[in-house]
Amino acid sequence: MAKSNTSVLITNTLSDVLYQVKSVNDLQILGGCTQVKELAEKTITIRSIPELCSLEKKERYIDYGPGITLAKMAQTGRSNMSHVLYDAINTVGNFATRNIATLGGNICALGQKHTLWAPLLALDARLEFKNSGETQYIFMSNFKEIPKGFVLTKIRVPYDEYEVEIFKRLGPSNSITPLSAGFVFLAQTQKDIVANVKIAFAGTVVFRSRELENKIIGAKLPLSQHYISLILEEAEKLSQEEFSGKDVLPIFKDQFLNLLRYSLEQLT
Repeated sequence: MAKSNTSVLITNTLSDVLYQVKSVNDLQILGGCTQVKELAEKTITIRSIPELCSLEKKERYIDYGPGITLAKMAQTGRSNMSHVLYDAINTVGNFATRNIATLGGNICALGQKHTLWAPLLALDARLEFKNSGETQYIFMSNFKEIPKGFVLTKIRVPYDEYEVEIFKRLGPSNSITPLSAGFVFLAQTQKDIVANVKIAFAGTVVFRSRELENKIIGAKLPLSQHYISLILEEAEKLSQEEFSGKDVLPIFKDQFLNLLRYSLEQLT
């Protein structure tokens, strides 16, 4: 819903967006508007800027513009992008919603983290922010909010192959509620050992522990049930602070540990 004094700016160039952000206080930047219930007094849409709606695939990563729709991302096919990111995209609403919703909107939504947070966190995605004279790079693991006066201009997602790739969505299938969360587990193996592992959980709580991942890297395959139990005990200790927050539902810790057990059992 728009306020009676709302002004919506439409531009076709990134340079104009950066100028408007510098010149207009409290400017609201919009993509697909699937999450916006009320427009601010001054807003600007980026959907008509090709640079911010682009996709460029390199050998080891893919650069996405924040204005790219989730449907356009999925159209490249599961074999041409991270499998867990593809799987996560296809749990977002229905096709009509994905044809409007944008990657940047999913990342920058206020409040609890949305569906693509866990995959992007596990994949070590890097966010690019620009203002009229500077560029900043922030990894998902360090991202809290958009730097003041900056615009999200690119999301770089590493592209690699994993023997085990698991994405699980928790909560209702077509909406974001306090029960919603995403879980990702990625594992690479080499010569009967775990060569690399990445674990992420995101919703009202965000958890990723390099310490936990490092405890699993180097483990001999197949993993024994005794070893898995030890890792779960360690995971419970390391995640205690995050999962015991006052706004975090107690069920999330059990769901996280159950999903982690299931994932580790894929390496037995």
